[in-house]
Amino acid sequence: MTTILELNDADLTLFRDGRAVHRAPGIAVVVDGRIDFGERALRLARVHPRQTNQHYFTRMSADPLAVPGPRARNHADLVYLHLCELATHVDDAVVLAVPAIFGTEQLGILLGILEEAGIRVSGFVDSAVAAASRIPVGARAWHIDVLLQRAVVTALTTDDEVARAGVEEVSECGLARLVEGWIDVVADRFIRETRFDPLHAAATEQQLYDQVFDVIWRGGAAGDLVFELTQGDHTRRIELGRAALEEKGMPRFRQLTGPLPRHASVILTPRAAALPGLLRTLEESGLQARVLPDDALPAGCAAHLERIAPADGNLRLVTRLPARAKPTPEPVASGATDQAPADPRRVRDGEPMRPTLPTHALAGTRALPLEAGRGPFAVARHGAIVLLQAAEGLRLNGAPVTRDTVLEVGDRIDAAGREFVLIHVEP
Repeated sequence: MTTILELNDADLTLFRDGRAVHRAPGIAVVVDGRIDFGERALRLARVHPRQTNQHYFTRMSADPLAVPGPRARNHADLVYLHLCELATHVDDAVVLAVPAIFGTEQLGILLGILEEAGIRVSGFVDSAVAAASRIPVGARAWHIDVLLQRAVVTALTTDDEVARAGVEEVSECGLARLVEGWIDVVADRFIRETRFDPLHAAATEQQLYDQVFDVIWRGGAAGDLVFELTQGDHTRRIELGRAALEEKGMPRFRQLTGPLPRHASVILTPRAAALPGLLRTLEESGLQARVLPDDALPAGCAAHLERIAPADGNLRLVTRLPARAKPTPEPVASGATDQAPADPRRVRDGEPMRPTLPTHALAGTRALPLEAGRGPFAVARHGAIVLLQAAEGLRLNGAPVTRDTVLEVGDRIDAAGREFVLIHVEP
């Protein structure tokens, strides 16, 4: 039996034999001499906002709580008590799947807290690497997940192995901030249609918070949404299209897409994909997005259990795993930059078509090979893509190059006062 604990504080999930058996957000409410965690705390968060804690899994430190509780004086205490509650659902050693933002020091602290809570850890693994190890992904891909206080974008490289190559965190896209924005949208609609402000009273604000959280995070944010608030004998009801929530979230989601190369391959956790506006933002940015299967993480962990949880008990964070599927060619559009991205589903004789990569830069009648460290501009090869490295004064198709950018056949580069056209020369 394989037990996996996914350390995402927006949705702490315990998997047993590939099935989620327990979920809870990393939220604690200290009130009336007791501490509630997870779902119970969620339903009290707006009634007792000053007593609500949502950062303890992120901080995991001895920083004091604004409102201490029994046996809880700091954030590490809350982590310990929450994990003690979680321990009642654990019968054996667990594999801990963690996002890339957790460093060695934090994992060491966490390991000590888990042991104190009675949870034995058999292995650590990067959650993005484990989830991507069982599916075909591009030679370079970016894994996106959403935590309570931030979104995490993990860069992956794939050949014979899937490996973590970098990470960025975007605090503006944490679930807590996203939900705040969507609550404002729904509250404004209540005010316009019913002249009632649900944020004026804690009880109705909690009702609104519960409904927005449920429809966003628990599924069902498709089509028109219905929200109902009860105050005394009065029940008020509105309908709201999903598009209104998408428009609110998209400016934040653009902060996720900004650093990614054109036509990048992006893989999303199912919970991230359910957020209104995220998939639409990726599509409008020209990125190639796919949603991971619900069991991608536990299946990836189970497939590589011997490597993640070694028999000698020597714990280390695993950030590289064998790829169980061949990497897919990265879809690259041919022609000018304003053309639609290449369709990644195109096949020839049942196999994906390999994109035609630029091999040379044509300057007048001379064709110069695209090689790292040579020529008037710098390029780098990463599997099935060629990247133009950003530099001052460099222009691609008339636009300044401010970040590393995927190159395509037909692109025009202005460098050192000369124009180069990218071509493909058959070997």
